[in-house]
Amino acid sequence: MLSARNVAETEARAIAEKVQELGPWFHNYEIASGIWTNPAGQFPGIDYPLGRWQLIEPLLPDVKGKSCLDVGCSSGFFSLKLKELGAAYVLGIDFEQQPQAIEQAQFAARTLGLDVDFRIMSAYDLATLARKFDVILFMGLFYHLRHPLVALEAAHAVCAGSMIFQTITMPHKKKLSELDPATITNVHRDSSTMSDDRFPALRFVEGTLDGDVTCWFIPNLQAVAAMLRSCGFQPGQVTFTTEKEIIVSCTLVK
Repeated sequence: MLSARNVAETEARAIAEKVQELGPWFHNYEIASGIWTNPAGQFPGIDYPLGRWQLIEPLLPDVKGKSCLDVGCSSGFFSLKLKELGAAYVLGIDFEQQPQAIEQAQFAARTLGLDVDFRIMSAYDLATLARKFDVILFMGLFYHLRHPLVALEAAHAVCAGSMIFQTITMPHKKKLSELDPATITNVHRDSSTMSDDRFPALRFVEGTLDGDVTCWFIPNLQAVAAMLRSCGFQPGQVTFTTEKEIIVSCTLVK
């Protein structure tokens, strides 16, 4: 982190001990000079989330003076980076999957001297915030939700500008090819359209996905675009991080 500062030996020891106490951390970043949150590189690895940030940052609008919401913020890296970029207000929320994540993020914010608001909150409850955000991050969350469209609609309710959306997907060739909208406006169950590989589709995971019991839905690329549109977001620039993942920069459809 750019805000990581040099600290005296006694403080450094206290910080390192607290990092250990709060572990494991999903995000690895420098919380003070020479002190990292996941130095052993436990899953998802020592380079995460820096590699993801390098893909996300070019998609962001200028956030200086703006309000930002990080939905599913985990250990807080992306929220903290938004603040470093000059955002006026940043709120990071997480719920259930990583019970210690918010405490980690709050500790990191204090240690780095960054004024970021971290709260335990469900993505389904965003409307209770009763305010709008210029920029929303909705990453690493969709496939963990039992009611993903409810959460996307909740994000739409508090969005005043743009959203960066990321999800795992079914295997693809790093190209989004969609059917003619006229073809899928009124679909018949027995039509060949329904079995076309370009038709929006979700796979439901009843058990585990690669050992993860918290994954429920895996969309194809077309479903990602269709669901975003159905929830009031217009997909824009697309980044294919791998052949099983996608990042989409969206604008709000008013």
